[in-house]
Amino acid sequence: MKISITQVPQADELQKVILTVESVYNDYVTDLQIADYVGFTDRQGRYYRLAAEILGLLENHNNNASLTTSGKELIVLDEDNRTKKIRTILKENDLFKAILNEIESSNDGLSRGEILSFLLKIIDGSESTITRRYSTIMNWLTSSSLLKLDLRKVIDEEKEVEKEDEKETVYKINDQLDETDFWEEPNVNDSIYPANYSNEELDIKESHMQVVSLVRKKEQGKIVVPDFQRNQVWKPQQKSRFIESLILNIPVPPFYISQDIEGKMIIVDGLQRSSAILDFLSNKYKLVGLEALPTLNGKSYNELDSELKARIEDRELLLYVLKPSVPLSIVYDIFNRINSNGTPLTRQEIRNCIYIGNSTKVLAKLANYEIFKKAVDDGISPRRMKDREAILRFFAFSDMRFNEYKGDLDNFLGNTMKRMNRMTENEIVNLENRFIRVMKLTLDFFGNKNFRLANENNRGLINVALFEVVSVFFDQKTDRELIENKDYIINQYFNVLLKDTEFRDAIKTATNNEKNVKTRFSKIFTILSPQS
Repeated sequence: MKISITQVPQADELQKVILTVESVYNDYVTDLQIADYVGFTDRQGRYYRLAAEILGLLENHNNNASLTTSGKELIVLDEDNRTKKIRTILKENDLFKAILNEIESSNDGLSRGEILSFLLKIIDGSESTITRRYSTIMNWLTSSSLLKLDLRKVIDEEKEVEKEDEKETVYKINDQLDETDFWEEPNVNDSIYPANYSNEELDIKESHMQVVSLVRKKEQGKIVVPDFQRNQVWKPQQKSRFIESLILNIPVPPFYISQDIEGKMIIVDGLQRSSAILDFLSNKYKLVGLEALPTLNGKSYNELDSELKARIEDRELLLYVLKPSVPLSIVYDIFNRINSNGTPLTRQEIRNCIYIGNSTKVLAKLANYEIFKKAVDDGISPRRMKDREAILRFFAFSDMRFNEYKGDLDNFLGNTMKRMNRMTENEIVNLENRFIRVMKLTLDFFGNKNFRLANENNRGLINVALFEVVSVFFDQKTDRELIENKDYIINQYFNVLLKDTEFRDAIKTATNNEKNVKTRFSKIFTILSPQS
């Protein structure tokens, strides 16, 4: 049975289909509203809404779009996981699945003409319409990285030989697409946060601080800027207008601070405002674009008169301070509620704020090591600190022992970072050396299939649970144990462990579950350790 032309999209940019879903999430539900939100013409608003319906992300009720369950699941994901979900949807869609299967069946890939001929066979529509929508179909498959472009030699059909120096562009299955950690479908009905906060848990204090005190604390190293905020920079006019607000005593938004046990103040929300103050009082920029106080344009802090300087220095700022006693799960919630950068922070980005010290430094350092990048073949993305979290999981389960794990990964990893922060310099060096050793050994044993869950067609994606359990196994075995049993370990790994149903389940679904964690560690030590 042919595929209806109504199931063939005519919205070229897949990323804007996702924006269309976002617009509906934000209550822009008609075609006209969607067009305004994304920046379309009215007709494009309809095309993109229909495209999202084809993917099962939206549904239409009386000309008002609403999110499907799949759309709700998509909207809560970060950018990387949205892309993965879209790929999964495309691979399950009748049209795109048929195209992928057809291309996969050809060893040399398929040209534009060959794919178009195939589409004309499977789609119920006019040739002109199918030809017009061809580009949309291929844009989706290439922008999602499911397909890649390649070249093949042209065949002289009469002589049945390859033409010299003549090649054509073909589409092939991309067998190395976005090889990042295993993605687990979220349950949108579950919440990681407590149902109710108690007053004791919400230990958040209101405080006031003069601008001059802010400057002094920064000079003393008592104010910390988390890594994820450092690339967010205000333009000179934005900084200047904020300084103007301070001078005019106009109310400004409060600052949110997380205070650690040593008294350091970590800026959760308010980096740009604090930077505007600190940079101006350090004479790093001059005021520009002021409208209420135009006579101050072009002046640095040192060029202001003493009265204006005093007005800025004495200005009180409102702070909300999260005390160290606030439970980690609530801190996660608070960070994302008040973070004004727009993108929800990942757990590791938040840990990176809370546990600044040895742990954050060594994780950042190891993630940049060439041996780590080679061992995972650049398969764990540095975006959103995914690489750092994978390394942290290795240390957590190696040093704190998997049998001590009780199912709360956030606390387990947080406690590991606390412990790393208390380590001596020699202990940190030992951590680094252990990690380097494990990366070298696993790469030597498993090559380009290291930490990957292979499938029938390719070597597969990096699986973080597999990275964690394999790394811990190698860390806890001596060089002699590993080298003497190298052939045995390699054979057992590929032919027994990775084919074991319980082990595969334990690294693919509910990977943070206590039972699955203990299952995968028990399995690897049983299967890869030679029986005496």
